[in-house]
Amino acid sequence: MSVAVEIAVEDEAGLVVAAHAGASRVELCTDLASGGTTPPPELVRLCVARAAALVASRDAVASFEVHVLIRPPGGTAQVHEHPEQFSCTAEQVEQMAAQAAAAVEAGAAGVVLGALARDEHGTWALDLAALEALRDAALHAASRAVRSVQLTCHRALDALPDAAARVAAVEALVPLGFHRALTSGGAVRAIDGTADIAAMVEAADGLVDVCAGGGIRPADIAPLVRATGVADIHLSGRLPSGPADENPDTLTDPAVCTAAVDAAGAL
Repeated sequence: MSVAVEIAVEDEAGLVVAAHAGASRVELCTDLASGGTTPPPELVRLCVARAAALVASRDAVASFEVHVLIRPPGGTAQVHEHPEQFSCTAEQVEQMAAQAAAAVEAGAAGVVLGALARDEHGTWALDLAALEALRDAALHAASRAVRSVQLTCHRALDALPDAAARVAAVEALVPLGFHRALTSGGAVRAIDGTADIAAMVEAADGLVDVCAGGGIRPADIAPLVRATGVADIHLSGRLPSGPADENPDTLTDPAVCTAAVDAAGAL
């Protein structure tokens, strides 16, 4: 089967590493250590232009894309423990909608969105109204540019209370027009959430692409794909202790990225 690899990067140098490794796309953000926040439009524009140049020079796969995370600051990487960080005020939704539109206007091929709210029972669930507003902002910007844009729901899904809630969320993403759902199956590491991820893949029924992400190492990819049926893998591929001497401009590790792409390509 064909398995796509997405690398989360914070900078242009990280994008180049991911492209040279053969990744299918990058998720561009800032502050990965805290789970990622929205990058400025100037960085999006710079990375989109660099991605196009890499494709043109055949230093990236032909389908290489830049997707942009839309998430306010102040969050944490431990998403499954803190659903409240994805609860957005009307003002925050308006700001995120403007950021999504700006990312698309800067050339992003996709935006990565998410929002939660308590339902009538006090249980955390997808904030459908917020997601519709964010979706519409991205789609209107794409329409003005006369092109399409891909929509991914991020790991707010992992802050939902249980497997049934995540399955219901995947089913809700279909009529919203989302293309992809990023999840660890509610676990700290996706390799430990395989049962939940597999249930989400089954519920998606090919209508939404379930992308496994969360603490993934290259050695996890084969067993994770076999256990869940996902065709998309997401990882940061970051160096644990700071930039390497040979590439001081990024934490993205060429060896990890290449190993991940190779592991996916062997399936």
